[in-house]
Amino acid sequence: MSLRLVRIDDRLIHGQVVASWLRAIGAQRIVIVDDATARDEFLREVLTLAAPEGVPVEVHDVASGAARCSELARTPEPVIVLARSPRTMLALRQAGVPIEIVDVGGMGAGPGRRRLHKTISVSPEEIRELRELEQLGTRVEIQIVADDRPISFRSLDSGN
Repeated sequence: MSLRLVRIDDRLIHGQVVASWLRAIGAQRIVIVDDATARDEFLREVLTLAAPEGVPVEVHDVASGAARCSELARTPEPVIVLARSPRTMLALRQAGVPIEIVDVGGMGAGPGRRRLHKTISVSPEEIRELRELEQLGTRVEIQIVADDRPISFRSLDSGN
């Protein structure tokens, strides 16, 4: 499968994605799936400029992103898929995108959120969405950078 990294990260493209993941997995394309970002022309341009030269960036809303990710999953091209939230990943999975593993990257702290691991904070709703992803057969892991050992979401989820 060419969806080499499917990652939840509220920062989308940033140093860790570019420096660590892109090189480690040899991805040749970055696909961002996020409704708000797809509607924001300025943000789309900034994200495109944040990627290394020669690495195309596509930004889709959830509906078109599901179709595009499903299409790319059937090609040999190595791809990174990024979304800001578990809700988006769950929507992609429910739409039939073949996601074997979701990597949870940065999810910021804030009111109503609890720390799950280092720089990852989650709301009760996001915990439910991550659990539902696992119920659908997608393994949820935390791996901040490519050199880190993956940590199973299940091992951190207290069940609350």
